[in-house]
Amino acid sequence: MRTFIAIDTGPEVANMVESISDKLKRMGFKASWVPRENAHLTLAFLNEVDEKKISLLGSMILNRMRGFPPFSVKVSKFGYFRNKSLPKAFWIGFEENKHLQDLFEETKKVLESFNISIEGKFYPHITIGRMKFSPKYWEKLIQTINVEKVIIPVKELTIYESILKKEGAIYKKRYICDFEGGLKEYD
Repeated sequence: MRTFIAIDTGPEVANMVESISDKLKRMGFKASWVPRENAHLTLAFLNEVDEKKISLLGSMILNRMRGFPPFSVKVSKFGYFRNKSLPKAFWIGFEENKHLQDLFEETKKVLESFNISIEGKFYPHITIGRMKFSPKYWEKLIQTINVEKVIIPVKELTIYESILKKEGAIYKKRYICDFEGGLKEYD
């Protein structure tokens, strides 16, 4: 199954994602917009993992994260990834945070022990939309996008299954790994 490990970002960030995507739509941008209920901060995309191994992975993450101190991250900016001269995807990003970087590194170590490698640099963000069309003067238009500073408490990781449908991806929680030592399984 297609899986990823993420931090749930809560309803306030979900509202922000919806609000920003609505504003971008009104400006004339066309994209595969992320539904508000799919807003999350991905630590690692695992691609295809055997369903039987997900339980073991959840236990390994739980063991590694047990006692990891709860912390907070702050949403602070709006930006985009570029493809040539046009935006490829819009996102909201986070202030630099040592605890978040440490959490990513610990997660990466678990995955490497599971023979899953994570390539590239960790750039914490929440995708708002993957672009299909950008209007003329798009750079001037996005200068009007403001991001409220939202603080997100982090005390657990979630392992999700990503189910691809014609109308878009559906994310299903499989496990929640609480830093206090609890592992909750979802069907």
